[in-house]
Amino acid sequence: MLRPAPHIRYHIAAILAVHWIQFVAQYKRWIRPVVFENVRKVLSCRTPVLGCHIYQCKDCGHVELIPHSCKIRFCPTFGKHGTDVLYNQVLNRLLDVSYHHLIMSIPWQLRLVIIMNRQAGINLLVHAATEAIQQWARDIMGMRMGILIVIHTFGADAKWHPHIHLIVTGGGLSLDGKHWIKTDPGFLMHHGGLKKRWKYQVSTRMKKTHREGQWCFPKSKDFLKQYPCFAAMINKLWNLTWYAHIGTSLLDPRFSVKYIGRYTKRAVMAEYRITYYDGKIVRFSYKDYAEGGKTSFMTLKVYTFIARLIRPIPDKHFPMVRYAGLFCNRWKGQYLSQARIALNQFEPEDSDKNIQLSWTERQKEYTGVDPLMCPNCQKPLSFVGTFFGNWEELRSLFDKAGKDSTIPSALLRPG
Repeated sequence: MLRPAPHIRYHIAAILAVHWIQFVAQYKRWIRPVVFENVRKVLSCRTPVLGCHIYQCKDCGHVELIPHSCKIRFCPTFGKHGTDVLYNQVLNRLLDVSYHHLIMSIPWQLRLVIIMNRQAGINLLVHAATEAIQQWARDIMGMRMGILIVIHTFGADAKWHPHIHLIVTGGGLSLDGKHWIKTDPGFLMHHGGLKKRWKYQVSTRMKKTHREGQWCFPKSKDFLKQYPCFAAMINKLWNLTWYAHIGTSLLDPRFSVKYIGRYTKRAVMAEYRITYYDGKIVRFSYKDYAEGGKTSFMTLKVYTFIARLIRPIPDKHFPMVRYAGLFCNRWKGQYLSQARIALNQFEPEDSDKNIQLSWTERQKEYTGVDPLMCPNCQKPLSFVGTFFGNWEELRSLFDKAGKDSTIPSALLRPG
């Protein structure tokens, strides 16, 4: 029942199916276990390996086989649903106030340190970014802000580019928890001050982590194991301008939540962006922000392309979306309630928190066709069972026997 979009010419799963074994043979020592697991699931997605649901029309005997999907972030076909679920979860936490979208990134030299120490490095960036904001809010404004943190580890061209997106409240709850402190809708804080705090937090935390012996480096970077060399590198980078962007006030944060959220729940690259593939090279389009956001094209060798696809896959159970301040899981029961009282806002009802479209509704919204409606009789299809095996043989059995066909119960698993 899978109806691929007509504008998709090349599928990532097909490219991986052709090249993955040779890629592993050449680069196995550098591939993390979680990558093997994700690729295996993508290659099994909507295939007999994962099985299918069987639906049949009781009147005309029409059969629909609904393949099971892998339901992982790395799979291009599942990303939209994951984004929608995150979107609904996030919106239920947000207060009805204005927001600002902040982006913080590091010099490219430090990206190498992060990729060699993935979990510790990304956690360090998250803590540094939130403290840079909260220090200003606490010490200068005397308030606690609500902060949504989204971690991105790749750029538009799929290069390794760890950076932090934050959506912060335009104002915050006073430290005594009694009233809401508003900020100027057109101005949150000085860019210069934020950049210095961001630079200070990252630099001092990186040095401290090195002194505690928590950084790991390969033999090719042995010199970084010596603290004087590492500290000298950090000190040299201090003279550079570190990127920290403060967006304009958002009266409605929904667009920004959806924009930054899709990068945590979707694959690195949407398949429609792949414009050419011949078995040796892959060409894809991307939005070139260095050129004002115009559409550019990049051509890579197929192994380089695969490496860029798998590099941002997060480690298992590693959270890519986090909350701080008023939205922090630990304190939201206290501070968020106080903020709603100060703002005279109501607590959202539990019944509205987890509204999600069913698979049938999502397919109907995407394709315009109800997948569980008989195309001949326009009547609902009935569930028969779950099947694992050769689909073609199963379909032949139905075609030969027509509407009176049955499958031996031993082959089916009840749904």
